[in-house]
Amino acid sequence: MCGFIASFGFNFKEKNFKRALENLSRRGPDSEGKWSEDKVFLGSRRLAIIDLKKRANQPMHSLCSRYVLVFNGAIYNFLELRDYLLAKGIKLRTYSDTEVILELFALEAEKMLSKLKGMFAFVIWDRVKKKAFAARDPYGIKPLYIGTCKHGLILASQVKTLLSTNLISKEYDVDSKSLFRILGFIIEPDTWFKNIKSLKAGNYIWIEKGTIISDVKWHDINKYWDNISLTNQKYSKKRIYKEVKKAVVETVKRHLTSDVPVGLFLSSGIDSAVLAGLMVENGHKSITAITVSFNDFKNTENDEVVGAKIIAKHFGINHYVYNVSKKDFSNDMPEILLAMDQPSIDGVNTWYASKAASKLGLKVVFSGVGGDEIFFGYRLFKQIPFLIKTISFISKIPGLIKFINLFLILISNIKNNIRWRYILIWGKTVFGAWLLKRSIFISKNLIDLKNNNNNSKYFINNFFYKKIFLNVSQKPTKSIKLKLAQIESIIYLRNQLLRDSDWASMHHGVELRTPFVDVSLLNNLKDVLFYLQFFKNKTPLISSLTKKELPKSIVVRKKIGFDTPVRQWILGSTKNKSKNYSWADWMRTVSKIY
Repeated sequence: MCGFIASFGFNFKEKNFKRALENLSRRGPDSEGKWSEDKVFLGSRRLAIIDLKKRANQPMHSLCSRYVLVFNGAIYNFLELRDYLLAKGIKLRTYSDTEVILELFALEAEKMLSKLKGMFAFVIWDRVKKKAFAARDPYGIKPLYIGTCKHGLILASQVKTLLSTNLISKEYDVDSKSLFRILGFIIEPDTWFKNIKSLKAGNYIWIEKGTIISDVKWHDINKYWDNISLTNQKYSKKRIYKEVKKAVVETVKRHLTSDVPVGLFLSSGIDSAVLAGLMVENGHKSITAITVSFNDFKNTENDEVVGAKIIAKHFGINHYVYNVSKKDFSNDMPEILLAMDQPSIDGVNTWYASKAASKLGLKVVFSGVGGDEIFFGYRLFKQIPFLIKTISFISKIPGLIKFINLFLILISNIKNNIRWRYILIWGKTVFGAWLLKRSIFISKNLIDLKNNNNNSKYFINNFFYKKIFLNVSQKPTKSIKLKLAQIESIIYLRNQLLRDSDWASMHHGVELRTPFVDVSLLNNLKDVLFYLQFFKNKTPLISSLTKKELPKSIVVRKKIGFDTPVRQWILGSTKNKSKNYSWADWMRTVSKIY
């Protein structure tokens, strides 16, 4: 796990990239490396996790000296791939996943991507053809940003790293600012800045003479959701449980690949509880689990500590509780904003959990993020189908739809919240209903009140609507819940949860691993994924445990998510008391960098 920067097409100045590497130092505190030739610069800061010796530092040169690599991420099947390379007579010098990527590319070029199981973003320079190759993992767990400047391109693991070179314009992207106010996050490939884009998840590019000459989608997770079998083939409950157990046990075992201890972010929920149990079943008995406790949540339903203690005691693992008060947050806010690579209304909990992990000397931790998307855990999986069916029902009763619409307009005026008057329009479709649920503020940029006039076709053709759902396949499905899981995975998980997990953990030099966000897991579940929507309390996932069942109090506990009192702390103290003033507004204005 590392942070890197790479520039192509212009004569760089040492001072510009010195600042960039300093910016990446929190991501990679263990070593620094740099290499350059002919208007090319590669720089890296390393967090040593696999093969801790200096021989595995970056930038790394291939055995033939033709290729030079900088890499951020972890390849969990690198030992299998290493054996594959050795069998072909390639004499490897390290026991690192970095070298495996490099020599696989030297052997198979871009075809090697399909062999990689893990999270990754990397850049390889071909010294013979004078071309660069860059790629990103299918889910987009690891970030890769591309900055355009006057004479060429700069690629880096963070947006702020690009800005620190003073070679990339800080001009805002107007559309991204509007979308941030609507959703609380920015959707790739756009960023907060006009001249910085993200390489899309599952894409690779070729660069020549400081210009992108090709951009290819090598892996699209849309295909899994689009192609889920809806045939008459029946699977018994026993068969479903068996398939889920096999897939989940495999992904947990694979993610445990590490030369340093692996910890766990433990909430009171099922996802992290199952991870705790499976880590123990895999022989990791000296696990340290971390739970963040907010003083304002003590003795309330939002307190994660009570449930987390039950889980930790149940599986016999070490448990560390990190307490956070409003004063702590106030003191830490400048550093949190410094760490936050782009504006976000989330990530604070992960930032504190990662801070605790770092204090305990942990470099790698597991997180249960992604479990709700694949095992249908969010409340919206119940709420949105109910809304769509209800609107469909009342639309068939003459006069009722008009009466309800007038009522919703009245509620909208009373609450000073414009979204109420669009429930009957947006709620007709899965995409519209999802946007109603996930949006934090409905901007006038999204709705043109004069032209909309209750016209759902206008709404669907709206510029911002298209921006939001740009990366989601529009292929229809017979299952509302499956389409919601697809939307959640490609929009919310990718652009909010995974992005926040990266900056919040890496600021403390902690690699956050997500066993439930894994293409191999998705592929292994494809035959039973359709049926998972019909189970309550994620019972197929719970069935993955063999030696100890989860305590009943954890299984039936009301889902609360990783909540924090931060929003209340911020908005409660702000001088702006407008009902339309949101956390996103505060986040957008609080820091000069944004």
